[in-house]
Amino acid sequence: MKKKNGFTLIELLAVVVILGVLMLVAIPNVVSTLEKNKRDSFINDAKLAISAAEYTIRANTQYEYPKEGEIVIFPFNKLRNLNIEKSSFDTYYSYDYSFVAITREEFNNGVGDSEYVYYVHLVSCTNKNCDSTDTDEIDSYRGINLTRESNLETSKRFDLVTKGFEVQTDLLTRDTRDHDIKEAISNSHTSEDSYIGSNYSNVIVY
Repeated sequence: MKKKNGFTLIELLAVVVILGVLMLVAIPNVVSTLEKNKRDSFINDAKLAISAAEYTIRANTQYEYPKEGEIVIFPFNKLRNLNIEKSSFDTYYSYDYSFVAITREEFNNGVGDSEYVYYVHLVSCTNKNCDSTDTDEIDSYRGINLTRESNLETSKRFDLVTKGFEVQTDLLTRDTRDHDIKEAISNSHTSEDSYIGSNYSNVIVY
C-alpha cells in the first residue's frame, strides 16, 4: 500500500507557532501605519485651514493683516472656502474653538525685512460643541495645539497631534486668552529661528 502523505502534529504546531510570531510582528506595524495615516490626514486639514485663512484675508477688505506686534485671529467660522467637518479620527472639527493666527515677523538678517507667519490651532471632538463631560468621549478628542505652519512639514509633525485632555479646547475662550496666545507664539521662537521674536502687544480676533 502507498503511504499517505500528511502533516504530523508537531509540524502543524510548528506552523501555528510561526504564524503566531508573524502576526505578533505584523499587527503592531499595521496599527502604527494606520495611526500615522490618520495623523497625516489630520495635519493636512490643518494646512487647509491655513490656506483658507490666506484666501479670506486677501479676498476681504474688511480684514487687515497684522502690524508689527499684533496677532490676528481667524476662528474657523470666519474662514471662507473651508470645508472640513469630520476628521480622520471620526471626530468633528470645532469651528468655534479652532483658529488660524497670523503675525508679522522680522527676519533675523539685520536688514529689517519681514513676512506674515501663520499658526494653526485645531480642535476636534466627539460632538461639534466640544461639551462632553464623559471621560471616555474626551479621551477621543484630537487636536493640534497652537503651532507654526512650518512645524507641519517637519519629521516631528506627527507628534503635534494631541489627544484627550491634552487638547486645548478653551484656548480661544478662556479669560487669559490673549496672554496665553502671545506666550504660545513667543515660545515658538528658538535660537535657530530665522525670525526675531516680537513683543506682541495686541490680539485681534475677527
